Amino acid sequence: MNNAFSGLDEIFASKLVESHEFRSWFLSRTKFARLWPLARLLQAEQQEAQGADPWWRNWRSESAGRLATRMLFIFEVEQTKLRFALHVENVTSGDNLSASEKGSYRTLAQAMMNQECFLNYMDFETVLLAPQALIVGDARTLNFDRRIPYETITGFIPQFNQSQRAAA
Repeated sequence: MNNAFSGLDEIFASKLVESHEFRSWFLSRTKFARLWPLARLLQAEQQEAQGADPWWRNWRSESAGRLATRMLFIFEVEQTKLRFALHVENVTSGDNLSASEKGSYRTLAQAMMNQECFLNYMDFETVLLAPQALIVGDARTLNFDRRIPYETITGFIPQFNQSQRAAA
């Protein structure tokens, strides 16, 4: 795994845990926007399932030959027990988009639904984090349900701006 990606992934995951404002902002950009005030990030539950690995790592990606997104965030609406997942991929260049072809991320995310080892989530979205130029310029980004430009994340996580400049 690329250390630069791993570092950004870890920073992103930490910010989701630490900042209610960031978590709300992120969820509001998904189809689960109306649930953000009620949704709880299942970090402790994911950590228990992960063991020694980082809680946010999509542990299926290792066994699936890297067809899964790198990050997996599972939320629960406590009142209804609805669980949903955001499968998040972070890329800086088109070279990293080949796994998204033919909808493989969605297919695997769907296969992971309602499985106890993935906390029985019942719905999901795939999310791409990438520079705006890549989102606009590469049709493969359309294989994700949501595309969030680095430029919009930098207000919360300045390191995404530095990563974008490094990729240019």
